[in-house]
Amino acid sequence: MLQGWITFSTPFGYMFQTLHGSETCFLRVAHRTIEGLRNLGSAMGDPGIVGTEHAELNSDIPAGYTYLGQFIDHDITARTDREVSVSHIVLDGDDPITPLDPAEVVSSLTNGRRPQLDLDSLYGDGPGFIAGVRTEASDLYVDGFGLDVNLDTNYIDVPRDAGKARIADMRNDENVMVSQLHAAFLQFHNKVLDAAAGATDAERYARARQLVRWAYQYVVINDYLPRVCDPGVVADVLHNGPRFFVPAAEGGQMFMPLEFSTAGFRFGHSMIRPFYKLNGASGDLPVLELLEASSEQNQADGKLTPERVIDWNFFVGNSASTQMARLIDPKLAQGLFDLPFGHCDPILANLARRNLLRGYLLRIPSGQACAEAMGIVPLGPGDTFKDEPPAVKDALTDGRFTDRTPLWFYVLKEAALQKAGSSLGAVGSRIVAETLIGLVKADRNSYLNNCCDKAVKIHQQNPGIDVKTGAGGLIKDLPTLLQFADVL
Repeated sequence: MLQGWITFSTPFGYMFQTLHGSETCFLRVAHRTIEGLRNLGSAMGDPGIVGTEHAELNSDIPAGYTYLGQFIDHDITARTDREVSVSHIVLDGDDPITPLDPAEVVSSLTNGRRPQLDLDSLYGDGPGFIAGVRTEASDLYVDGFGLDVNLDTNYIDVPRDAGKARIADMRNDENVMVSQLHAAFLQFHNKVLDAAAGATDAERYARARQLVRWAYQYVVINDYLPRVCDPGVVADVLHNGPRFFVPAAEGGQMFMPLEFSTAGFRFGHSMIRPFYKLNGASGDLPVLELLEASSEQNQADGKLTPERVIDWNFFVGNSASTQMARLIDPKLAQGLFDLPFGHCDPILANLARRNLLRGYLLRIPSGQACAEAMGIVPLGPGDTFKDEPPAVKDALTDGRFTDRTPLWFYVLKEAALQKAGSSLGAVGSRIVAETLIGLVKADRNSYLNNCCDKAVKIHQQNPGIDVKTGAGGLIKDLPTLLQFADVL
C-alpha cells in the first residue's frame, strides 16, 4: 500500500551565488523587516468577490494555465512550500525569524522532486518490470503498466482509498483543479500506452512514458512559457541557452534554483481567480471552497459532486465560456489569505505573508540585486510605489523595501509595470524561462536532445510531439493534450 507520497532527494542551490558576498543584496535583517513583510502580505488583496467579476483584472491567459503551472511546480520542486526542515518559519518570540546562512540552506534543504520535468509526480519510481518485484509506486499501476485512474460515467478523478488520493504527489489533491488535471495526465498516459508500439508490454510502457514526458515538456516550453513569460526571452533561452542558470555545472548534479522555487515561479499565485465556474451548472464558487483537498468535497460514495466536476472548456481554449486567469501583478485573491490547510498560526494561513517570510528566511536576494546581476536596469523606489494602494505603499516604506524589494513582490510589480500584467517582465521572465528550459536542455533524455526521433516534429511545418502513429496524435499545447486524453 502506497504510504504518503513518493519523494526523491536532489539539491537546491542559488542561481546568483556571487551575490552572497554583499549584505546590500538582501533584505535588511531586522524585526522591522519582518513586520513589513507581514503588513505587505496583508495588503495585497484582489477586490474580486463572487458576483463581482472585475474583468479589468483578468488577463488573456486561460485559467487552466494557472493550474498547469501548479502541476509543473509540483513536478520539479518540493519542500520550499511546506513547514519542513530549514524552511520552517518559527513565529515565537520578539524577533522570530533570522535569515539562514546560504551554505546551511544548500546543505540542509533537499528537493523532494527530480528537477527534470520527467513527471516523477505522476510516475513515482515506476512499476516493477520483473515479476514479483515491487516498487514504492507499484500501487499506482494496474495491469502492470497502465496508471490507475478513476473513470466515472461523466468525469475522471484520481484513484482513492477511503477518499484519500492514491498518487505520487499528494499536493496534487490540494484543490479540485489540479487534482482533475493530474487525473487527465493519468488518462493521457493510458491513451498513449494503448497506441504505443513495442515487442513486450514493458517496451510499450517505456515508449509511452517517453512520449508522455516529451509531450509534457513540449507543452511547457512552447505553450505555457510563451504565455506567462516575454516570448522574446523564451525564444532567446531556447535558441541560445540560459545565461545565468547552469543546472549541472562542471558535471555536478542538476539543482533547483531557490530564486525560482521560492520567488520567481510563485508568480502563479497572483493568477488565481477569486471564484471559478467549474462547469455549466456549478455557478460561481469562491476559491476558498475549492482549495480544500478534493477528498473532502466528494460524496459519501467517494464520487465527485456534480458541481465539482471540471468541464475543461471553462479553463482552456477561446470560447465564450472560457474563464481567464487574473493579471500577473501584486494582487492575490482574498481567499488565499485564509488557507484551509491546517496551519495553526494565522500568519502562515496567509499565502502572501508565507511567500514573503520564507524568501526572507531562505536568504533570497532582492529583486534589484537579481536585476543588476543580469545586467537589467532595476526598478527604482518610485516604481515599486506606482499605482499601489496606501496600505501597500506604507508597508513598502516601513519595511524599507523600496530599494531592496522582496524578489517575489518585485517579480509581480515588474510584470504590472512592464507588461501591464499580461506576462512576466524582464527579471521574472529570465528566472522562469532559464530554469524550465535549462532543466530540459540539461536532460539528455528530453525531447530537445532527441530531435532525430520520429515522434519529435519540432523542425517540421506542423511542430509538436506525435504520440500516435497516424492522425490525431500530435500534441502541441494543453488543449490538444487534454483532447487526446478524452477529457476536453
